[in-house]
Amino acid sequence: MKVLYIYRHPDMGFSIGKVFRPVEEEMRKYAEVHAVYMPVANYKPASLVRNIRAALRAAHADSYDIIHITGSEHYLIPFLSKYNTVVTVHDLGFFTNTSLSVRSLWKYCMWMCTLPMAGRVTFISEKSESEARRFVRFAEEQVVIVHNAVGAEYVYRPKTINTERPMVLHIGTKPNKNLDNTIHALKSLPCTLRIIGPLTLDQRMQLSIYDIDYSQTQNLTDEQIVHEYENCDIVNFPSLYEGFGMPIIEGQAVGRPVVTSDLEPMRSVAGGTAALCNPADATSILAAYRAVLSDPKTYVRKGLENVKRFTIGDITKEYYNVYTALVK
Repeated sequence: MKVLYIYRHPDMGFSIGKVFRPVEEEMRKYAEVHAVYMPVANYKPASLVRNIRAALRAAHADSYDIIHITGSEHYLIPFLSKYNTVVTVHDLGFFTNTSLSVRSLWKYCMWMCTLPMAGRVTFISEKSESEARRFVRFAEEQVVIVHNAVGAEYVYRPKTINTERPMVLHIGTKPNKNLDNTIHALKSLPCTLRIIGPLTLDQRMQLSIYDIDYSQTQNLTDEQIVHEYENCDIVNFPSLYEGFGMPIIEGQAVGRPVVTSDLEPMRSVAGGTAALCNPADATSILAAYRAVLSDPKTYVRKGLENVKRFTIGDITKEYYNVYTALVK
């Protein structure tokens, strides 16, 4: 079997590549694998034309059994219709979180209406699937749930959790990552807050007003991110919106308790092994921390069991099964 992976331009964000490159490497055990990155990092009409041409050139270069669009480049699907195409949908926040406008209509035509034209559509969570079904219809056999895998670099690093003054790791500072409510919650908890991502002036002011001991960095390598997980005591992830929630399983794989939202898909990804909270309520976030600090070993143990559901080997086999079913 020959498989071509199509990635968006790296400047569009590293998250999809981070998820799929390990799958691509693992898939080499089962198939001949090639990959191509789109040449342009925006969605202006001229840029879309260039990306479409690049995808077609790559597809024509060999006799591929499967062409897998790894995410976000849904507009390519109609132009690859004569191939066995698979597209992975990570989240639909770019569409569902925007108000009705000409821009949203453009997104609907290029990123939503094209999905049913693929041979298979894989969703990384039931949440993303249910969002898509609100807007488009799929054939029964067309949709498959394949979760994200935790990277092989995330391995258990034993640590005695500091329950007196924990190091709290918060990754991401976009509004959905909910740093503002985290700040309000942790003002009553002796801790050190480690923030990965740029801070707004207002966030810096809030941290100062509440006298929170914190440090901040950004633009880290994958290796540096792993070290951040290893150095922390608790992973903070009370997100307001996600397609999956990688910090949950990354933190658990390293052996750290996780505080996350009692919302989908975080609730299902955690599978009852993280401390859940109402992300809109700082009091609820603080209560989740109290629960973790009262029994951190249990959260570590349960987390290590949970991540067994997301190994790179098992997830890659699930994708291979999708490919073989489509080729047949």
